[in-house]
Amino acid sequence: MADPRRLTAAPRLFADFRDVERRENITPQYHQAQKHSSHPVLRQEAPWEKHPGMTASVIYDDEEHLFKAWYMAGFYAPGKAHVQCLALSEDGIHWWRPALGLHEALGSKENNIVIPASHHEGQDHFETVLRDPADPDPARRYKAIGWSSYDWDGPMSGIYTATSTDGLEWRHTPEPVFHFHPRPGTADLGPVGDAQSMMVDTLRGRYAAFLRGGASRLLSWSEDFVHWTPPRPFLTALHDEEGLYNNTGFVCGDQYLGILTHFDKGPLAQTQALRLLSSRDGESWARIPGEPLVPLGQIGEWDRFQLLLTGAPPIRVGDRLFIYYRGTARRHNKVPAEYDPRIVPDQDPRSMAIGLAILRVDGFASVSASYERGQLTTRLLQAGGEELLLNLKADYGQVLVECLDEENRVVPGFGREDCVPLQVDAVSAPVRWQSQPNLGPLRERPLKLRFHLHNARLYSYRCV
Repeated sequence: MADPRRLTAAPRLFADFRDVERRENITPQYHQAQKHSSHPVLRQEAPWEKHPGMTASVIYDDEEHLFKAWYMAGFYAPGKAHVQCLALSEDGIHWWRPALGLHEALGSKENNIVIPASHHEGQDHFETVLRDPADPDPARRYKAIGWSSYDWDGPMSGIYTATSTDGLEWRHTPEPVFHFHPRPGTADLGPVGDAQSMMVDTLRGRYAAFLRGGASRLLSWSEDFVHWTPPRPFLTALHDEEGLYNNTGFVCGDQYLGILTHFDKGPLAQTQALRLLSSRDGESWARIPGEPLVPLGQIGEWDRFQLLLTGAPPIRVGDRLFIYYRGTARRHNKVPAEYDPRIVPDQDPRSMAIGLAILRVDGFASVSASYERGQLTTRLLQAGGEELLLNLKADYGQVLVECLDEENRVVPGFGREDCVPLQVDAVSAPVRWQSQPNLGPLRERPLKLRFHLHNARLYSYRCV
């Protein structure tokens, strides 16, 4: 028998069923995030913000109590150079542009530019900016990864990394970490294209770079954000009309989830949507079936044809997750007239914007049962705490929990009939038994949990 997995404060989700031994009359479901409104939360409105792409990364700084969005702007002058800007928000919905006074644009430094058009001749775009409070070096508190088209045909184009003390002034690597054109006979890593992102892997104390390599997504690891492993494929397109445009990953409980910008390259489509990925080890990633995590906009809406990821993970705000994304009402490429001459070209020159979608905490997936009742039994676990907490919706039904030993025998005092019914809609509901207030007597013992669901939905469980 395999050693029991430790049940800790990190929630166990149902993105897969590796922790499940048995299901009876249980329905799994993956959930879509709900858009905050029919409009973006951050548009390009300043005179120096006219970029059609607008790569972006949004985080919450829990020391300064501010949401921070780094995003690509530019295209305001001949040459169409890129700049990177910073916007701030107290609620993640209403944003302002701080007058940083760092770099000049349009004859003034009264702007929010943090990386100017003079860097690499304005040929950079950084898709991920993250705050890394675990790094003991304050000069590396902020980390970024980005693409540069500078020296397009030479060795200086590719993926660069950058670090910063404050997210305002940046130090870039002197040459690409991953090369668009690796130099023969050298240790250059590559070739890679653009559309990249980064993950801080807090479970294993390392950094991941997600990169583009032809029809595949590539993965590279680093222990120090300096030395990286050779990129290797981990996800490949299934056919010629599928594009894996970009992806990111993030720690979610005791596993990893990711967001994939999925490109439908069909000549009458040319759309991009956001889909969910999952992984247990950060190395092997699986696509989540079903509908996109965030759906395309309806006719007439600002995000009608393209939704693309932003480079940072979802942000917890109370009992909800804020998922930021980029969107536009134009297709990725024009629909050729020979396919449908009635289609008016929709390459709207207006720039992309940043939208917000909202999901219940741990609400990516759930298991449920209706009035016919259902039950789900976990594999062998070891409780690392005393308090068993459930994320569930059972305000018009109920959930009961019983504990089993290695031989599937009910532990006395922890049976279904002993459990106080949970009849709430809550993200952190404690489980009680009539003679036992918690799992204290079973702490560190191997056990299985059996959930009985009656007109109820279970999103996750954890032990604190």
